[in-house]
Amino acid sequence: MDEKTHNEHNSVTFTDAQFTELQKFLQSYLRVMALSGIKENEIERNVWLLNSANCSQEEIGRILHVSQPTISRVLAGKAAKKKGEK
Repeated sequence: MDEKTHNEHNSVTFTDAQFTELQKFLQSYLRVMALSGIKENEIERNVWLLNSANCSQEEIGRILHVSQPTISRVLAGKAAKKKGEK
């Protein structure tokens, strides 16, 4: 490999539309990976995992079957209440 070829950087240019599509694809991939990482009986871990994948609290509640106040407590750093606790 000659010096000129070795020092050249290959670059790729995206249009705004292509970049938007790439972002959507990566976001979808991130959500799929988060969903595959959900573990039973680990509410706090699962809430943080889905939150990091940019799921809304409403989406997290539907996926995990927990209430929005529980999700809010977890994200605020407070322990989630166990079932039956007041």
